[in-house]
Amino acid sequence: MVWLLDTVLSHRLVDSGAVNGDPKNAISLFEDVSTVLFIVISVALIIAVVTGRRRAFMPLAITYLSFSILQVIVNVLSLVGSAQMQQGVGLAGLWDVAAVYAMSVIVFTFVYAMMDLYVPGGAFVWPAREGQEPPVPNFIDYLFISLNTNATYGPTTEAVMSRRVKVIMAIQVVMALLMLTVLI
Repeated sequence: MVWLLDTVLSHRLVDSGAVNGDPKNAISLFEDVSTVLFIVISVALIIAVVTGRRRAFMPLAITYLSFSILQVIVNVLSLVGSAQMQQGVGLAGLWDVAAVYAMSVIVFTFVYAMMDLYVPGGAFVWPAREGQEPPVPNFIDYLFISLNTNATYGPTTEAVMSRRVKVIMAIQVVMALLMLTVLI
């Protein structure tokens, strides 16, 4: 889904004439390279899962997610750089922002899940009701953190315990600020 949103957004920027010259060439080249990289890493991830190679899975997943973060950053910066060309397009111009916003939420959902598994002791403290054990987090919990970070610029109930995750969350907040305040 992230690759599809990235591809459609990049082609829309290039084909609409919102970017020209060197930026257009750079976006096209980045899109071509990212497509090849996504295919290679996706195939490697599938092979690692199917063959049970757990040691290969984590580095491949981290590489995949790191590159996904880079794609979100490039897309946000491309939109900011082409914002002056998007005058008078009405609500149709918000599709670009919505696509990047969705990419950001999806990518960072999986980043937070991976970091919570990767960081010794976990990256987050999960709140529990009085007298109950903390819940075992699942996809919805990480999606909730990612949506909150994009919308409210940080987690609301979960405490972030890892400095690395704090840096990653700061990157997401900066991208969200650019998407919500500058682009819209």
